[in-house]
Amino acid sequence: MEKIARRGASLLRRPLCSTLACTRYGASFVRQRLPFSSCSSGLGEHPPPPVTRKLAVPFGLPDTPCRTRFAPSPTGYLHLGSLRTALLNYLLARATGGQFVLRIEDTDQTRRVADAEEKLYEDLEWVGLSWDEGPDIGGPYGPYRQSERLPLYKEHAEKLLREGKAYRCFCSPEALEQHKMAAHEAGRPTVYPGTCRHISPEESDDRAHNGEQFAIRFKSSDTPPSVQDIIFNRFRKEFPEEDYVIMKRDGFPTYHFASVVDDRHMKITHVIRGAEWLISTPKHVDLYNAFGWEPPQFAHLGLLVDERRQKLSKRENSANVAWYREQLVLPSALLNYSVSLGTRYHSIGGSDIMSLQEMIDNFSFKISRGNIKAARSKLAYFQARHVERLAEAEDRTVAAPLIKTYIVDPIKSQIEAVQKAKNKGRAMAPYGLKTVNLGRKLPTLGLLDERFHKDLIEALRFFTPGSELPKERLEESMVRLRYFFWEIPEGVLDYTLRKGPAEPFIPVNEPGKVGEALAYVTEKICAVHESDWNRHVLGRLVQLIQSQNREWWDQRFSRPDKRLDDTDDIRTLLYKTIRWALQAMERGPPVPRIMEILGREQTLRRLEVAQHVAGKLAAEMDSTAATQPLPPFAVKAQT
Repeated sequence: MEKIARRGASLLRRPLCSTLACTRYGASFVRQRLPFSSCSSGLGEHPPPPVTRKLAVPFGLPDTPCRTRFAPSPTGYLHLGSLRTALLNYLLARATGGQFVLRIEDTDQTRRVADAEEKLYEDLEWVGLSWDEGPDIGGPYGPYRQSERLPLYKEHAEKLLREGKAYRCFCSPEALEQHKMAAHEAGRPTVYPGTCRHISPEESDDRAHNGEQFAIRFKSSDTPPSVQDIIFNRFRKEFPEEDYVIMKRDGFPTYHFASVVDDRHMKITHVIRGAEWLISTPKHVDLYNAFGWEPPQFAHLGLLVDERRQKLSKRENSANVAWYREQLVLPSALLNYSVSLGTRYHSIGGSDIMSLQEMIDNFSFKISRGNIKAARSKLAYFQARHVERLAEAEDRTVAAPLIKTYIVDPIKSQIEAVQKAKNKGRAMAPYGLKTVNLGRKLPTLGLLDERFHKDLIEALRFFTPGSELPKERLEESMVRLRYFFWEIPEGVLDYTLRKGPAEPFIPVNEPGKVGEALAYVTEKICAVHESDWNRHVLGRLVQLIQSQNREWWDQRFSRPDKRLDDTDDIRTLLYKTIRWALQAMERGPPVPRIMEILGREQTLRRLEVAQHVAGKLAAEMDSTAATQPLPPFAVKAQT
């Protein structure tokens, strides 16, 4: 240790800012237009033949299979930006008939999260992205964890050492840190000053043989390499790179070195990743050139930002894919949302609502360069559209289980939570429900049956809750849907009847007429047999009630200030009255649909209870009117 300390001190006495450091610093871009090239790997001994096919459309894809990869680090969980990167790599591979490779870049062992890799598999499988090669399934170019490929990196680092394209750096971390601090305080660049660059190979070998610890640094080119990028076009740094570390003192490679070696040996043809890596790409191209390899095609994606235009933080729950799953976002909706962030393509029909297969069929490199705002309102839009697709899907074997998982089962859990609070005698139940406003729980929850899935989805859409997250929307909808799951207490019917549910056709002070209308309707509906109890039969019956008995309706419900002028007025009165009896509210799904969902027995029961409530209120008002003294002006009029 004392010997290493003395050597570190001697290093610090050397010039801190060598010519190398001062001339190899800084960055700027020189951009030109980039033509697209073949997907052929170009990783063999001979370059691939050029693609002669003329692209039919701008931003079109080559006609040779592409091998892409998604290479996350297990230092955290899959987040929205990484999912977008994985998705676009997946789409390119599938669109060209190539392979999608999953590689775990776990060279930073100190920051490894124990369950991150397992969670990664779960999240990717949940959204439906399958990989052709990876740590869990193997493949021809494995292993697919970088920590299991250390001999390969060592072999290639030693090759660069032998060829004089890399050198050992014996500077201690403490000495390097002191240099950075001194350079920073002096206003000089803090890049590595090339201290060990000129150590002879012989001295370097001896020191390594004697057990002195070292890292391996790459000798960066004096001329910055030009980089071609499918999205950002051609660019080049103004100054060369510093001599950066490719193998650390612990024997692990750095990201830059390992990714280049792995992409080469796994025959990756295209690298699609976030724009934060664009600034490092010259390092990678320099390494490719040093080995005499053809680089893959690069495509760097604009960064995702939040509503405040700040980069999405990986530490926020809303950035993690698992959080979207917990919020009941459909996998297809999340993928559609992800692919929409910064891309500019639609399905052949022009729709932006696409399944994973439709994304594959329509994939192109029409991708924006700038940062993209990940607006939650956009996610709500895709969620709603994909739920509608499930409702309309002809193949119920796929759609029904998804509706059950993401809508029906969560609603059942909410019902159980409310009923539990009600059984315990609590005044307030979850989701803003008062237990006093809930009657007996219905023995059959018809709205949640598979045959009514479409009605359930339309009901949820009709009530348009304010939240943009599916889970919260379901919770908010519970208040509106409660009487599909519980009976309506008489007190609720009485309260809502006093507000005049059939206005302006029946005044608030004439509840008896509401009961009279319901009695007439109940008599007709009772004639419908259980086997014929469906929305179509009930809908035709309601039409007959309103169209064939206009005189009956006109005699009883017209008044000087409001006559039932036409069938539409009768229909409105009829629907207002029945909906009050069945749902205790003025707005909601069509009445025949409500009756079918509730079933014959529950519908007739509610109509009878509503008649009873209307009769009681009418009797109460008559009694109050009879015992109330006449006002003074009325007495004077009589005398």
